[in-house]
Amino acid sequence: MEIVEQLVVGKYGDPEVCEDAIVVTAEHAAVIDGATDVSGRRYGSAAAGWWAMAACRDAVRRLPRYVDSHTAVAAMTAELAARIDSELIASERPSAAVTVYSRARREIWQVGDAGFAYRGLPASVGQPRKLVDEVAASFRAAVLAAEAAAGTISMDRVVEVDPGRLAARALTGRQGALRNSTGPYGYAAIDGRPVPPSLVVVHPVPDDIDEVVIASDGYPVIGETLAESESKLASLLEKDPWCVAELAGTKGVLPGQVSFDDRAYLRIRFPAR
Repeated sequence: MEIVEQLVVGKYGDPEVCEDAIVVTAEHAAVIDGATDVSGRRYGSAAAGWWAMAACRDAVRRLPRYVDSHTAVAAMTAELAARIDSELIASERPSAAVTVYSRARREIWQVGDAGFAYRGLPASVGQPRKLVDEVAASFRAAVLAAEAAAGTISMDRVVEVDPGRLAARALTGRQGALRNSTGPYGYAAIDGRPVPPSLVVVHPVPDDIDEVVIASDGYPVIGETLAESESKLASLLEKDPWCVAELAGTKGVLPGQVSFDDRAYLRIRFPAR
């Protein structure tokens, strides 16, 4: 398994606080995306998203060659559970999305919204979006549109205080209760509690495919190359810095940030069958 190219960039440009990570061992390749915390809880000097990312990173490094997807998810879950208070309520638990490629099984395992791509795969398959995030993003965009119509903000200039994000916290601050539950708004992530097997995507890689890209959702479009992905992101950020149109999301680009989120991109190559 060969690393063709990789990049990790924090939204503040500071690698010390970046909550995304890449792990490549002889048997597995993974992108881990620590979730942005809204509870304010810290783990020493680390934010909750970084804490969850670090636990998953360490667990992936120890995965044995022939481990299956559900055992791997259980290992990451146990690693994080050992590092946090078991009594934490769902909305205060640190969490991370993880997508792993298994060399031995030629499978991609997806827990959450870290995406994957390869030649011919529709983006809708490899880059799913949580329904609860779509609802929050639409609500935030509507609040910002109302504020702009009232003249209290200008959509031509981002500001430190995002009134749409503040309003959307009525949902984002509670959505952790939906994590690792089934139902229309449920979604998967590693948070120290069991992940329902039905929420773990196990995707066999076709025999004729010899390259796979795994990327966090800091890349709205996963290109065949890193340069293509970076170029598309830069273009979208220039057109939509508030992240209410093509980049519609629960947060925009604040002053001092280089993007709306941390990002990680990994392209690997391996023999086709």
